Amino acid sequence: MDGVVIMYVELLKRIKNRNFYISVLCLFLIVVFSVITGLKQYRENMDLVQRIYSNNENVLALVSAHKEWVGLSSQNFFSSLYYFLFPLLISIALTDSIYSEKHSGNISYQLTRMSRKSYYWKKVLFTYMSSFLLFIIPLIFGIILVNVLVDQWDYSFYSNMYKHLINGTVELPDNSFEGEKKNIFSSLLAISPYLYILVYYVMGGLFAGGYVCIALASSLMLKNKYFVILLPQVIYMVSWALFTILGKLSWDPFNFLDPKQPIEGLSYSPIVIAFVFQVLIAFGLYVYGVKKNDDVL
Repeated sequence: MDGVVIMYVELLKRIKNRNFYISVLCLFLIVVFSVITGLKQYRENMDLVQRIYSNNENVLALVSAHKEWVGLSSQNFFSSLYYFLFPLLISIALTDSIYSEKHSGNISYQLTRMSRKSYYWKKVLFTYMSSFLLFIIPLIFGIILVNVLVDQWDYSFYSNMYKHLINGTVELPDNSFEGEKKNIFSSLLAISPYLYILVYYVMGGLFAGGYVCIALASSLMLKNKYFVILLPQVIYMVSWALFTILGKLSWDPFNFLDPKQPIEGLSYSPIVIAFVFQVLIAFGLYVYGVKKNDDVL
């Protein structure tokens, strides 16, 4: 019960912070613009396919509105923008928690009400959970918005056709839809697009929590508030540049977190290894930062 109260108090603090509203507004605006742009492209593609393929039911089944959910559209600037900027936008809302309390002196008051262990544990737990939710809630809103605007919730017709596509049991007029096949989580898409996208959104939320917790840990050691906020995005972009230079694109989080799977050769092992590595870095930095501040707080 105490943990619930502590989380509620932390939430109230964040809600009173202007940065929280900036973060939420930016995330939701990107999603809304992605949906608007995506549905315009969907209607244009549907019209084009109907003209070219003369209402071929197999082809039409593969031109589905769910592909305009954020992360699945291959030609949507705002969809890609969400996945490019999420470390920064979520960091804006959450990473300056300890930093602000240290520099305002409020941390001394906090430590009179609870143990150091409780204080630091609640901070990292709240930050991780909040980062996860801040990442995933706008995306779920995007799914609902697309479905409402096209008045469609059942995508089983697509899953059935996708299953035939990967099994090679469907007749199509050409090979235009070979790019539909996914390297990873393909079996989930054959069951339901909802299951497929849920796995990706959860995975993205877990990584978002890791990035932001690394910045939270760094706030115990760094004196520049703005660098602390920028740190998740810096790490994300450095990873992108490094793996691009090394030619290891499947290890780049920007590629393996993207539901549309923008590159070939993706596999599960880089995702698992990167996640474990991220958690270990966040935990190690946090423990070191707490010990480094033993004589300060």
